Amino acid sequence: MEVEFVLADEDAAKCISELRHEIWCTTYRGIYSDKRIDSYDYEEHRRRDLQRIQNTSYHVYLIINDHDPIGYFIFLATEIVYIQSLYIRREYQRQGIGKQAFVLIREYCRAHGFEKFTCNCNSHNYSAQDFYHSMGGIITKRNEGNADKYNDQITFEFSV
Repeated sequence: MEVEFVLADEDAAKCISELRHEIWCTTYRGIYSDKRIDSYDYEEHRRRDLQRIQNTSYHVYLIINDHDPIGYFIFLATEIVYIQSLYIRREYQRQGIGKQAFVLIREYCRAHGFEKFTCNCNSHNYSAQDFYHSMGGIITKRNEGNADKYNDQITFEFSV
């Protein structure tokens, strides 16, 4: 599937916040508490996304299919490159879009002298874990067994 990866502008913060909640509902129900999902604060998330968009260390992309936003991804580039979010609407998953995002991230890393990058993944999100393994991810850290499943995380590292 051919999609566009568009650098987000300030107007995109609201869209990203809305996409996040939609994707949480379809991906994280049963992992995140119902309270966390049902009391989602759109304005707080919009504000945080706007801060990321305005911060040049963050690279925030909307994923667009036929003029329709279908996901987004955010990575932070400081002394390391760290994927903060890679969210794609369920009906568009498993169509190569995540792989295209990884191509973009690897190109960024090569152009800026990074040899690797990382991300965290909720340890109960098996679909995401499968994807990260398929992208060459190696598990470097686990933080599991927390009272709130939201906090159970696996860290993956990827070679460029």
